[in-house]
Amino acid sequence: MSKKIPVLLKPLVIAGAFLLMGGAALSAQKAAEPSKETPPPYERAEALATVMNPHEQINDEGEVLWGTCVTCHKNVPDVQKEKSIKDVQLHFEDDPNQICRRCHTVKSHPGSEGISATMSGYVAPDHLVVPPKNIMLSMKLSLKELPMILPLDPKSGKIICSTCHNPHERGLLAGRADWGGDYNMRLRSAGLDICQYCHRK
Repeated sequence: MSKKIPVLLKPLVIAGAFLLMGGAALSAQKAAEPSKETPPPYERAEALATVMNPHEQINDEGEVLWGTCVTCHKNVPDVQKEKSIKDVQLHFEDDPNQICRRCHTVKSHPGSEGISATMSGYVAPDHLVVPPKNIMLSMKLSLKELPMILPLDPKSGKIICSTCHNPHERGLLAGRADWGGDYNMRLRSAGLDICQYCHRK
C-alpha cells in the first residue's frame, strides 16, 4: 500500500525533481563541452615520434618506402639507372649539406663550416673542402681495399656530409653504396675509424 504525499509537500517534491533533472542535464552538457584547460605541452620525444624520419626507408615487411626519397631527392631515383650521386637530382644541388642541416643542426663537428671541433685532443679544421692531392690518394686506396664509397659533391668536388655518413638505410641500395647504413651515426666506415680512410698513418 503506497503512502500518500501530504498536499503541502507536493510542490516541494515536484520542485526538487525539476532541480535534480536540471542538475543532471547541466552535468551532461559540461561533460560534452571541450575542456577549456590548456593541454600540457608535447614532450620532445612525443613530438619527434609524429615526424617522418627520412632515414627509415624500409618498413617492417621489407618493402621500400619510396615516398621518403623526395625528402632529399627531387624525384624518386631509379636505382637501376641512377648509380651514383652524380646521377641523382638533389634539393639544394649547389650545397647538398643543406639537405642534412634542415634536420641536423649540430654545429660542433669537423665538417661544420668555420667551426672547429676537438677530437682526441686534436682541433679538427673545416672538412667541407676539396680534398688535397694526398688525401684524394688515400681515399682512392681505401676504396680499393674496402667495399665502400666516399662520394664528393658532384659539382664542386668538396667533401659533404654524405661522404662520411650514409643517408640510406641498410638494404636499400646494393653493393658498396650500402656499406655503413646500419652503423652508429650511419658512418660509412661500418664501425671502423672513419678518419683513417682519408688520413692514412
